[in-house]
Amino acid sequence: MNSTRTNRDRLRFDRLDRLATVALLWLVVGAAAAYPLFITLDWALRRQVTMTGVPVEVAKGAAGAGEVVGGMTQAHVLVGDVSAGHLALLLAGPVLAVTAAAWGALLLGRFLRDLAAGTPFDRANVTRLRVVALLLVVVPVGTGLVYSIARAEIMDAAGGFGFLFSFTPAWLVAGLLVAAVAQAFAAGTRLQHDVDGLI
Repeated sequence: MNSTRTNRDRLRFDRLDRLATVALLWLVVGAAAAYPLFITLDWALRRQVTMTGVPVEVAKGAAGAGEVVGGMTQAHVLVGDVSAGHLALLLAGPVLAVTAAAWGALLLGRFLRDLAAGTPFDRANVTRLRVVALLLVVVPVGTGLVYSIARAEIMDAAGGFGFLFSFTPAWLVAGLLVAAVAQAFAAGTRLQHDVDGLI
């Protein structure tokens, strides 16, 4: 007696996976929007802003044991009497980051839709992945630089020092990896087009 068994790929990316991933993407976008929303409300109510990543010197006994001989750390600093112009400059970086995150989430959502439907090799998906790669490479540097300048301006107006620019190489690596995946999908799209032309 012959029996037919249907082997199902349990790791296949299906509709439920797509919904969960898209929900996670928009959760990240919402989390990114929390900071600019918070500082806007705080400024509207009390004309003060909380800035992150402000460089401060470390006291000699800060370690609790031994003696700190050098180095700086980053702190959250509350600054009052911030002008509307300084607030706008401070918000420019985070708002740009949230906008880029929302755009990326929208593009990835459409890509995942086609992936779950079993039709990932499409020229539109190649473009979407390349745009996401560009966002990952360019936006973190741009937003970080704008935010560093705004923070320094506000701290300088308050009589302090606040310029510190740092960049996380992981964003660059992630962008390059997505660009490589986009190139692979471009090759798959050309192959799909050739196969469709033979049918």
